[in-house]
Amino acid sequence: MIAHIVCAITLVVLYILQTAVFSWTTLISGTADLILLFFAAWSLQEGVHNSWLWAAIAGVFVSIISAMPFYAPLIAYLGVVGISKLLQRRIWRTPIIAMFIVTILGTFFQQIVYVLTLQISGAPISWGQSFDAVVLPSVLLNLIFALPIYAIANDLAGRISPLEVET
Repeated sequence: MIAHIVCAITLVVLYILQTAVFSWTTLISGTADLILLFFAAWSLQEGVHNSWLWAAIAGVFVSIISAMPFYAPLIAYLGVVGISKLLQRRIWRTPIIAMFIVTILGTFFQQIVYVLTLQISGAPISWGQSFDAVVLPSVLLNLIFALPIYAIANDLAGRISPLEVET
């Protein structure tokens, strides 16, 4: 139960920070997505079992509030958790490297979902322009903020369910 409360409070704080501060911190037209980074870091933690649930809840919440079509953030956040879970099994000894890989792949996945969604809805967006102006700058900004978000998620997960100390 405490894990759900901590995750909910953390997501609310990150969403407030994202909309109030980080949405105005742009590089060309790309922005950092703190919620995406949190799910990448949270789902890489051992002992965390609620990442799918909270990715779905956050995806629905962000879908309701944002201007993107309803399903786009939901698909993006669930995709990031899926990528994290796949890499957690493969690269479990070096979670920092896994975090950077998930950040890169997850941001690409999210931006592709967003561009496809906007193109389907009729927006005249070209792949080349969106890649240069939005996708690559978003990847760079997410990589900058990946390590601090990973440290926060790691600390929260460690406090919620401390691992057994080997003697």
